[in-house]
Amino acid sequence: MSKTKTLKFFFLVITLLSAELSEGQSVRKLNRELQVENDNDAYTLNLTRDQYYSNGVAIRYRMLMDSSKWNSKMAKIIRSYDLNHRIYSPKYLFWDDVADMDRPYAGQMALAASNEYYYKSGQYLKAKLELGWMGPSLRTGDLQYEWHKTFGMTLPLGWDYEINDAPIINTYGTYAYSLASSKTLDLFTESNLALGTSFTHLRQEVTVRFGTFRPIQHSTHYNGVLGIENKGPANHEFYFFISPGYEYVVYNATIEGNLIGKESIYTETRVPWVFQMRAGLMASWTKFDFALLYYRRTEETTESTFHKFIGIRMNQRF
Repeated sequence: MSKTKTLKFFFLVITLLSAELSEGQSVRKLNRELQVENDNDAYTLNLTRDQYYSNGVAIRYRMLMDSSKWNSKMAKIIRSYDLNHRIYSPKYLFWDDVADMDRPYAGQMALAASNEYYYKSGQYLKAKLELGWMGPSLRTGDLQYEWHKTFGMTLPLGWDYEINDAPIINTYGTYAYSLASSKTLDLFTESNLALGTSFTHLRQEVTVRFGTFRPIQHSTHYNGVLGIENKGPANHEFYFFISPGYEYVVYNATIEGNLIGKESIYTETRVPWVFQMRAGLMASWTKFDFALLYYRRTEETTESTFHKFIGIRMNQRF
């Protein structure tokens, strides 16, 4: 690299750092946010893996609401609207005989709206409603086939056995509560409930965080950074977490078939108890959050094996 290019590079770095610091010094609140999230088992660095919960994409628009009409115990309320798409498949995409398969193919697309309540006492509550559709009408099989064909990947051959068309009407609830916290280590619990035509389950987790973080009501862990005064590096986060939990599955349409509509030609038997290990790294700056999330789940059908995938989440505030 020439001296001129070196000087230009250092000038650019200094300019970006100065902008970040100056923005942090001009204290103001950001109350809008765009979030993009993608889950995929290919991110485990095994490009041949494409199974079970194969891919999920979500785009969310989040806004800080006026919480003045609520009681004084409320720190903030955030409302979200999102569009999501999910793909499920058996262990091996080259299987074209239903006798070999250990999970049905399934494609889902939905719109969702949610309210998130952040309490000054270290509690978090989320209520979400999701409406959408699953089944061959979405042509998810064609999408996955063409995508794999374009990049020379294994072609999915069993979409003829996809879970049939059905509406998605699902509600979700999340409740978290801080148990203990210090400057570099804290502990909290998280309870999740899903109820509807797509998923019905209950999951309980315990989470340990270590590093530099804010309380959960203001942390990127629950996307609670909106509304915080931007005071530069003093508000930044960088931490690791681990979150083991058990999930009791009452119903899973992507495995057992649709509740409404024509019966699916191929389904599997769900496993009622699933153990999930979740871990990851989270970081937060003035306008941007980044999360790298690792999931490992035990078998979800009586014929399948364990599954692991990685989620990437990014938030841009404005």
